[in-house]
Amino acid sequence: MLSRAEEIYVRIRQHIARHRDLRNQAIGALLGQLFEESLNFLRGHRSVDLISQVAGKRYFAFQNGTKLSRAVNADLYLDSADGWSPLLTAISRQDFSSLPAHNINRVIYSAAISFCALIDLTRRADQKTPGTFFEYLIGHLFAARLGLNPTKRLPVLNLDMNTTLPTDFIFDLGPGRAKFHLPIKTSTRERVIQVWAHQRVLDGVYGTGRFLGTPVILAETKTDFETKKVVEICLPDQWLIYQMHIAQLKRVYYLDVPVPYARLTGTFPRLYVKAFGDFFHEVDTLIE
Repeated sequence: MLSRAEEIYVRIRQHIARHRDLRNQAIGALLGQLFEESLNFLRGHRSVDLISQVAGKRYFAFQNGTKLSRAVNADLYLDSADGWSPLLTAISRQDFSSLPAHNINRVIYSAAISFCALIDLTRRADQKTPGTFFEYLIGHLFAARLGLNPTKRLPVLNLDMNTTLPTDFIFDLGPGRAKFHLPIKTSTRERVIQVWAHQRVLDGVYGTGRFLGTPVILAETKTDFETKKVVEICLPDQWLIYQMHIAQLKRVYYLDVPVPYARLTGTFPRLYVKAFGDFFHEVDTLIE
């Protein structure tokens, strides 16, 4: 039997499939309901402190019998959905003067991690549902902030055939303006090279600099459920190689910014790794 939160998730999935309109305000309202119901579910389960081996971060997990959820950042998690409505209002007005980037990031992190934790506790080894949900969540917020819907296929100039290129979300602001390449992932691990590879393909087909690579990622934590230790799996040296030799990403946004990646902002080649909350304040600068 589905929980109330899972029923709302099904409605979101059906609404997007039927209307193909990620920026629709109805999606934002349903995501808010999902956020609230996920919190209600988690309040009925005890939390367990994890042993954080990440400098400066505290983590816990929710428990359901013998099951533990993924790690939750204690300093980012909000046990209230009260911040969701002000965020949607700010997006609709395109005015974030009263919402600091850190507060925006905490609200979105809590909305994301609460449903993911619920799925961890109610289903067995289900990675698809959290990943698809996270794509809906970030896709909606990105679409609403930019005021347009994305595409996932682009035409390719080819002398011998008329074909299209399957991609991550692409947001095209129009002729002579920026186009955003938006990969969305709950984590990357060794698969992160795919992000740079897709950016390289776009650069090769359409020209370097026409697409701004801005992946959004939830976290890079990994929990040993026997020892209850939490680590961050990061590959900063490889990231710099990818940024130097494969393609240039404009930003890498996280909801829980990994410590090793946060340090890359001050290195060469320049790679800006920031909290996703910053996007809402700086996007107008990025597209100039």
